[in-house]
Amino acid sequence: MAINAGAVLRKAKPHKIARWIYDRAHQTISACSIQASRLRMQAYDALRRDPPLPPGSLAARCLHDAVADDRYYMKQFRHYGPIFKLFWGSGRIKICVKGFERARRLLNEHRGALRLENTQSIELLVPKEYLRSMCPEIHPQYRRIFLGAFRSDLVAPSDALLRGLMRRAFAAVAQSAASGPPPARQLYETLNSIAIQSLLRTMVGVDPESETAASLEAMYRQLGPHGHVERASAEHAATFRAIQDIFSVLRQSIEQSPTGPEGDSVLRRLTETALSTIDETVIGNLIYMVERGRHDLRDLLRWIVKYLSDHPAVVAAIRADLAGPTGASRLAEACVLEILRLDQAEHLNRRVLQSFEFEGFHFPKNSWISILTRETHRNPEAFADPDEFRPERFLERRPSGDDYAPFGIDEHQCVAATLSVRLCSLFIEELVRGFFWTVTADGPRRFNLHWEPSPNFAIELKPVGRASDVPRPGVAPGAPIAQLR
Repeated sequence: MAINAGAVLRKAKPHKIARWIYDRAHQTISACSIQASRLRMQAYDALRRDPPLPPGSLAARCLHDAVADDRYYMKQFRHYGPIFKLFWGSGRIKICVKGFERARRLLNEHRGALRLENTQSIELLVPKEYLRSMCPEIHPQYRRIFLGAFRSDLVAPSDALLRGLMRRAFAAVAQSAASGPPPARQLYETLNSIAIQSLLRTMVGVDPESETAASLEAMYRQLGPHGHVERASAEHAATFRAIQDIFSVLRQSIEQSPTGPEGDSVLRRLTETALSTIDETVIGNLIYMVERGRHDLRDLLRWIVKYLSDHPAVVAAIRADLAGPTGASRLAEACVLEILRLDQAEHLNRRVLQSFEFEGFHFPKNSWISILTRETHRNPEAFADPDEFRPERFLERRPSGDDYAPFGIDEHQCVAATLSVRLCSLFIEELVRGFFWTVTADGPRRFNLHWEPSPNFAIELKPVGRASDVPRPGVAPGAPIAQLR
């Protein structure tokens, strides 16, 4: 049937037509600008000789290839060496650096010429920006405030409560397998809820079964339903203020009753030891740490379930540990560290504010630097069989900071590193202790903010009843982990 274009246009609303034309024009102008930038870079690269730009491709496909192939950067490193360039989707050069010792020298030698920043600002929500990308003049001050609260004993007072939260979440998945939402979505949402509630407990002391926890979880889901909040809008600001009001009530309760119902938390420690330093930036950062942290923790939990599902012998070894006299497993923490080595931690990015030279190469102003964490973690000189999942390697020795740095390498290292590892260790212990599971769907990994398991990945959970209920991978439950590979 022929389409009358004129009739369609007459029926269309003028503002929608104008918006469509504006969007197409904006996309065309942006594409032309990026292409012009790429051509200028290619000319610059061809003409500059002393010092030259790093080797590497300035092809337009670089961004597409990098997010389609999780081995792309490793392939570039093997072809060009530990410092190489590529053309990025922003229209700028991206210079990749492999090796933490090398990267640390670069950051130290050219500290004044580099800046860690979000690609988009949340200044509308947090007056002096997020701690991770805060102005260098004030960053040390605010970092010290939070370091005092994120001590290694933060999780211990809430250990039993957090374990109960995780067990209830697993049990709910097992009970609703037949009548609940699609399994992949159910797993995703369950892990999302565990992440939010675990962080609310440890960050602000909220009981996961309280109405306050339910209200805050709903607000956080509204604040960032589809991912990280990196472009703050008026709508975000309204939800952020509602969360801020609840945090203010919790803080007042802690001040008025030091032995009140709020558990040990970052907020309690800040209130008790650093009250005079708490301002809108401190509270705003605490709120945003939960927002950013819940996404990162959820995705790490997804990787944990994926890796454990792919390695049943490791699950059997953890289960044997948990049945032992201590009721705990050092292998659970080793699994977390090994998964962080293989996945989740990927790049540390900096923007070049002023041009400089490093190791014989020119780093131009306004280019981006990416320190390749994931690729550096695959150094065969530091990790035998670097592409293999072998958590026992972390029982044998702890690698140096030049070999292993999933939480950063400089003053911007994650303040919640210990918290994250401990929460994930509890998660593994409670999952393995109380449940066994089978994978019901899977697919290729995908790139979002970082590489993550397939959106189709799903499992079927069943509670562990009798010992005979537990499937055995063909080895004795107490066999040394080295025999389980």
